[in-house]
Amino acid sequence: MDDEEYQGALGDWGDEEYDGALGDWDGESSGGGEESGAIADVDSGDIIHFKINPESIEDSKDTSYANIEIPGMSHPRYQFTGGGERVLSFSIYLHEGAGDDVGSSLKLLRSWLYADYSEGKLNDPPKKLLIIFGDNWPDEVWLLRSLRITHNKLDKSLYSIYAEAELEFIEFIDESIGAGDVRA
Repeated sequence: MDDEEYQGALGDWGDEEYDGALGDWDGESSGGGEESGAIADVDSGDIIHFKINPESIEDSKDTSYANIEIPGMSHPRYQFTGGGERVLSFSIYLHEGAGDDVGSSLKLLRSWLYADYSEGKLNDPPKKLLIIFGDNWPDEVWLLRSLRITHNKLDKSLYSIYAEAELEFIEFIDESIGAGDVRA
């Protein structure tokens, strides 16, 4: 995706309008002043920003090879057959005390796992997302594949005021990319 496509994917909240799209959030975490992150819907611009950064982020990709056994050889030969999916996983922590709207954020995250239907017919697949962590993954579009929520603290009405959301994303790629594209 080139810069022009990226700006188009950002909809009404491109780089120049980024601060305004995030409301009062200044990109700072509540603990220590480090930069924080956000997840945004490419099409609608719906955004979840979180003020407590993930403790770790796992970024993995597989590649497939055909295993060809050759009689008399000590090892098989391998032939590249295709690239596997790229997976990004991390946990975010949402806390009412840090200014997060836990309930709304969890509902939005959950909605990104579902397609849109009308009269029992598929209208749109689940949402394409941008993951915003500083300069990491600026041109990459992701799909939310898995969400596991742990409600760690509830108020007296049983609403979550502190929750952990374990997220797993798969990279959305329209066309094959090569090693040079990854290094660029």
